[in-house]
Amino acid sequence: MINDPGYWVVQCSGCNEPFYIAGLHDVFDSYGTDIVILAREEGDVREAEHPVAQEVARHNLNLNELSLVYDYYACSLYECACLRPLETPSLQQLEKEMVAVNMQYRYRIHYAIKGRFYCQYVVAKVKFACECGASHEATFYRRFVADPDQPPLKAADFVLADVSGAQLADALDGIRSKDDAMDLLTKLVMRWNLLADQIMIASPFIGHQFLSKEKQMAIWEWLLGMLDPRITVFVSRAASWKAYREAMEKTGLPVDILEQFGLENKVVSAGQAKQDFHAKFYAGISDDWCEVYSGSANLLRGPSMENTSFRRVAREMFNKRYLARLALREPLPEPQSKASERSLLMYQS
Repeated sequence: MINDPGYWVVQCSGCNEPFYIAGLHDVFDSYGTDIVILAREEGDVREAEHPVAQEVARHNLNLNELSLVYDYYACSLYECACLRPLETPSLQQLEKEMVAVNMQYRYRIHYAIKGRFYCQYVVAKVKFACECGASHEATFYRRFVADPDQPPLKAADFVLADVSGAQLADALDGIRSKDDAMDLLTKLVMRWNLLADQIMIASPFIGHQFLSKEKQMAIWEWLLGMLDPRITVFVSRAASWKAYREAMEKTGLPVDILEQFGLENKVVSAGQAKQDFHAKFYAGISDDWCEVYSGSANLLRGPSMENTSFRRVAREMFNKRYLARLALREPLPEPQSKASERSLLMYQS
């Protein structure tokens, strides 16, 4: 038993012109919720008047989706002057104020549905005190979703971006394991995602050459899951970009196929290759200031001890001491949006 010949008449999502997909499908079948089916026709698709799709990709991929989950119990980035960690106390204070935070969030959903409000992130600031008595203010954020059916948010749904009174250099300068160095980098990237206009990752190696393709892919997934392609510049050696493509091929997702349909990771596709550098540094960049985290560790986890350091410098100094000496073939592209344009303060203690 076979189907009669037939085809779908489909509206292009780019130009709105019709085209055909060969094969008569069941009326309840669908390639996705966004597809606009203009008609279902019987007959030979070769006799149709409009263009015919030569390839059809069915997928549920989103290789550019951010996965921002803050690990409040990993190596602490924010410490009081008395050296006590501040991340867990700040989370506990946010939990105490979540009823008020959720009330403000519901207000924003209401305004957004009416077309009066839009932002990428909403920000909540809460005041609390360290055990030593010092006062602090923690800045949290999360992605804004205008969904009236969304259940109440939990404190753990928010990402910590800053704690006033914490001296980052005190927490970041020193010797630590690769595991701790990478945990701290993760927290810094999440900080810069809110506070900086742009993020720069400069590392000649991702993992090492003896890692299996599966372990290489795990490192890439960790990195790309926290890097927003709209504001990230990633510089590495050509061999690293080649290793990524080979690892993707091994998992059954050839990058060249993904690129045909615009499904590739945009951080990778915009990545810059540079051969003659061994420096490893990571920066949150704004018009006036830059925060720079650097050290001996490659982008790799492990128990071995590495040195790390942190500095906040003027943008002019960053351009002179880092960008000019790195001598990229292309200048840094402009980010799609400034930090001030991506977020809105919705709640404050």
